[in-house]
Amino acid sequence: MRRAVITVGLGFGDEGKGATVDFLARDLGADLVVRYCGGSQAGHNVELPDGRRHTFSQFGAGTLAPSPAKTYLGPACVVDPPAMLREARHLAELGVRDPLRLVTVHPDCLVATPWLRLLNRARELARGDARHGSCGQGVGEARSYWLRHGRDAVTAGDLRAPDTLAAKLELQRQRVLLELQPLVESCDPEPLRELVCGAAELSGTDAAREVAESAFREVTVSPDAPPHRTAILEGAQGVLLDEYRGFHPFTTWSTVTAHHAWEMVERLGSEAVCVLGLTRAYHTRHGAGPLPTHSAELTAKLPDPGNPWNAWQGALRCGWLDLVLLRYAVGVTGPLDGIVVNHLDHVGAGFRLCDSYEGGELVPSAFPDLAWQARLTAQVQGARPVLTPAGPDDVVRALGSVMAPVVIRGSGPTHRDRQNLGLTFRKRRAST
Repeated sequence: MRRAVITVGLGFGDEGKGATVDFLARDLGADLVVRYCGGSQAGHNVELPDGRRHTFSQFGAGTLAPSPAKTYLGPACVVDPPAMLREARHLAELGVRDPLRLVTVHPDCLVATPWLRLLNRARELARGDARHGSCGQGVGEARSYWLRHGRDAVTAGDLRAPDTLAAKLELQRQRVLLELQPLVESCDPEPLRELVCGAAELSGTDAAREVAESAFREVTVSPDAPPHRTAILEGAQGVLLDEYRGFHPFTTWSTVTAHHAWEMVERLGSEAVCVLGLTRAYHTRHGAGPLPTHSAELTAKLPDPGNPWNAWQGALRCGWLDLVLLRYAVGVTGPLDGIVVNHLDHVGAGFRLCDSYEGGELVPSAFPDLAWQARLTAQVQGARPVLTPAGPDDVVRALGSVMAPVVIRGSGPTHRDRQNLGLTFRKRRAST
């Protein structure tokens, strides 16, 4: 029987997806990890008991298991080939043999190019103090370009067609340079000059060579996933950043609910499925946007070396566990079979959680509606959380009583620090 475990982050990202997928790959003997959304902006940290660490970006986080799980990037993912090559080099340094040969990429995956990164960063600079919290990797611009220009967008399938790739990149370069014109006056000139100089030397042919020759000599490009028995579907970011369900405009340009995961389950022909929602024992946010239970004291107490300050998102912020946000996240992503709670070892004296706002619950829209999401953003920004004291067991009970049973507890960084309390798979008949 082919099994699939769907993992979906219930926060603003950084819920422990890397450590959870690494644990599941080992515990279930998974032979495939499917990345079903997001792109190279992902940062899923895995630490081994011997101290070795890797931040997974485009590879599946099951790659460091004793029998490395293969990776499949589904059609909703955005790829960055040079970044994939850099990641492969680090995995090889950690002992993974021929890591690029473990990867299969769907030919429809969009490609984040140097030009799109330039445009992404210039837009964020032009926003000044009203930044959206972008990671600056060009992932959103890749989606935006595809929505506007369709087949002109660069895809993974183009990486094996040098002439087509060069022509598409040159067209993209010229369009990006035109789009930059109205942004110039709104940007601080010095960082803008650095951005432009960094990309101006690349012609369409040079960019094509960099993109095509980096990683995709060894990577398999195919619409079909590798044969497998147990697949883990690894999400990116978190439901509260979803393009249609997150708090607009502080969102990503991709669907990060379980929507694309269920599409992949259909493609894989999985016969049994378990859907897991992931959260820390407290909330975090890396980038601009509301965090109702934000605590400067908690942020200072819980530094996270896996999420350092960066020029585009600033510092990671921490807040008390927010059950209002979690209930909203579950409501928009769909029913769960279990909850994974990570970082329980950080719950100490003086810890608190929020079960309600003085302003009431967050009501999802009946259909994707950005005006509705903007109103929810205003509601969340003005929320007054009601906080109560909590210990580790209180956190587990609270999560289990309002959403789904807690099935995995994490109390440290490695797979040895996690406990499987019993996953439940729902049987599913494969489509004919």
